[in-house]
Amino acid sequence: MWWPIWTAPPLDRQRQVLRAEPNKYRTVAIHRPQPPKILGIHHTMMATLLPPRKNPTPTKLSRQHLSPLQILLQMGFPKHRAEKALVATGHRGVQLASDWLLAHVNDTTLDLDRPREYVVYLCPTGPLYEQIQAFWDDSLQKCGWNGAHNLVPHITLCSFKCGDENCEPLVSVLKEVVHSLLPSFPSSLTLDKYVSPNYMGLFLTEHQEDLIKKLAMSFVKEASHLFDAGCYDKLEVMAVCLPWCSGTTLPQEYCSPGEVASKALHLTLAYQFPLSQFPRLEALVEAVDQRAPVTWEVRLYSRDTRIHNNEVHKVLYSHVSRDPDELELLIGDFVYVKGDSLASSPDGWVEGTSWLTGSTGFLPINYIERTAESDAWTLHKSIPVIGTSGRECVESLPNRPPISLSLLNLIENSEGSRRSTEALSESSSMDRLHSRQASLEATQSPLLHKQEDLDALYAKVKKPKKEGPLYQFPIKGPRKVIVVRHGERVDFTFGDWIRFCFDEADHYQRRDLNMPESLPERAGAPHSFYKDCPLTHVGLLQATLVGRAMHASGIEVHHVFCSPSLRCVQTCTNILQGLGIAEHMPINIEPGLFEWLAWYHDGMPVWMTLDELSTAGFNLNHSYDPLICREELKDTHESCEQYYGRNAYVTQSIINTTQAQGGTVLLVGHAATLDTCTRQLVGGAPRSAHEMSSIIKKIPYCSTSAVEEGPSGHWSLVEPVRPVSNTGQPHYDWRILLS
Repeated sequence: MWWPIWTAPPLDRQRQVLRAEPNKYRTVAIHRPQPPKILGIHHTMMATLLPPRKNPTPTKLSRQHLSPLQILLQMGFPKHRAEKALVATGHRGVQLASDWLLAHVNDTTLDLDRPREYVVYLCPTGPLYEQIQAFWDDSLQKCGWNGAHNLVPHITLCSFKCGDENCEPLVSVLKEVVHSLLPSFPSSLTLDKYVSPNYMGLFLTEHQEDLIKKLAMSFVKEASHLFDAGCYDKLEVMAVCLPWCSGTTLPQEYCSPGEVASKALHLTLAYQFPLSQFPRLEALVEAVDQRAPVTWEVRLYSRDTRIHNNEVHKVLYSHVSRDPDELELLIGDFVYVKGDSLASSPDGWVEGTSWLTGSTGFLPINYIERTAESDAWTLHKSIPVIGTSGRECVESLPNRPPISLSLLNLIENSEGSRRSTEALSESSSMDRLHSRQASLEATQSPLLHKQEDLDALYAKVKKPKKEGPLYQFPIKGPRKVIVVRHGERVDFTFGDWIRFCFDEADHYQRRDLNMPESLPERAGAPHSFYKDCPLTHVGLLQATLVGRAMHASGIEVHHVFCSPSLRCVQTCTNILQGLGIAEHMPINIEPGLFEWLAWYHDGMPVWMTLDELSTAGFNLNHSYDPLICREELKDTHESCEQYYGRNAYVTQSIINTTQAQGGTVLLVGHAATLDTCTRQLVGGAPRSAHEMSSIIKKIPYCSTSAVEEGPSGHWSLVEPVRPVSNTGQPHYDWRILLS
């Protein structure tokens, strides 16, 4: 609700009457105010009959005539904060700016005088942009991250710093300069490929380069009085703002020794990559058609100075902070983190700053993934100039949350947000759930709607016809170990689901068709589900599909070991259902297969007991003596190397204890388990925390890895069953484990 902008004085309506009928009161004598005892009764009359002023000033301002800044000031926000909010949200309205201010209440830099950094880019759109984006996706997948992945495809025109109060004048100057030069622009730009051992890009021809430089120089000249040039004087401001002003050679880091590039305006495809990746990148660059149709836009971006010297990562999973120094993570947010701290983190946690709230705190590395820095920039203006009719547009960055969405709405609807769950009413929660349910009903298979449908699916899998023991040991042939990650989990799908799925009496209520129909009985429920959540219906189906794929490929499983997590036990059971052997193959619960303990600083999960799991219908081996018992998993300061060592010990011990029987071993665990249980078995060294986090982000639910023993006793990675892919998770390629 808006706060009142003005309050009309009591005389206002009377003044309007006087102005409308000025002749009505001309006979009234007006004197300077005198003491009431002298004027007597005439005092009240003269106060009522004040004449109109010669140059009246309106006492009431219409809201439609107020600027967004004036409205924010009327709402009580300080001017410097209001200006900062408007710039950070791209001057897209009072509502978004006020939401930004509310989200940044804990931002310690909110009152600091820090001019934002601005850039003016010439950016491609259309088929050429799509080709460049496809090239970047391929190069990222095959060659890893390089410097070009950090920004949107562009040709840099100028960069500078500017105070928040000058943002709108900058936009006006850019529009005027572009419109004045628009008739002189060519209908298209010609690009030439440039490839060297440490730089690859597209360059403008010399004549067209001069036209684009003229645009940049004209803008800098017209807007230079607005820039924060620091210690630079007016003569140097051009060289400061224009990266190509002092010469026509590429930056030194782009050029190999003795090599000089004669063209300056360029669109970078790849740089800062290992020399070993040059042949593969060169082949990928050859596939880019630089003559593809394209529309070029002049864009004005700005960024928070805190991004400088930091990497930008997008939030993959929500996280509710449990300690004061932790950062709450909301899906859709970005965080700024230092790259060296990611690589050197001893426990899988790193300090970062939220783009959404400006707050700083510690967060788990495996909950974030690196993305382009420009995803966290603000787009202020976008003007098509070449390859178009000259229409103006303003649009958000590709592949990022639209800036026009309410930041407060993002907070309230981000799954896993403690504040949102407490603030939302029951009706609004239900509305959101019904919306999600409708979406699922429109996109998912009918198999997910009823448990009996899943049971019917299991029944279609052929059971072994023979009675008695399932297998006749010893099993001949090479030994194999298959490792599987659990299926889709409820908490990563629905966030803080327990708060709105349990009533005051702790009775579970299913709020979505992808949620479990019922939950197993366990001690400490429902709170014990927080760190030991079940699978969704999609997760159950994923596991069943993996089991059916194994069955169709002729894979037999002779020994089964599983992490004590409920989601892993459910996954293991459904894989065995898909194989058709669930009734004949009891599961060995092995706590040593649980994930990295460093992710549980605030306390370990309380897993279901074997009796509770059996009561819930799971087929367990109660006589199995775990290699690492539950009580031993207490050291939450476990290093990444120790984690690899723990899983390597468990895997090797299982292989040794089943050596006499032979056959295939199935291990069901977590995302990292696919690597930690096989890495040292094939001769690889334990990875660092940063390397492991990079790997597990590429391992979707129910992905598998497999190792096979060769004739000489050496183990090697082999191709597992095909992956389970669906919208919202990447395609899994088992070859990433070979790196």
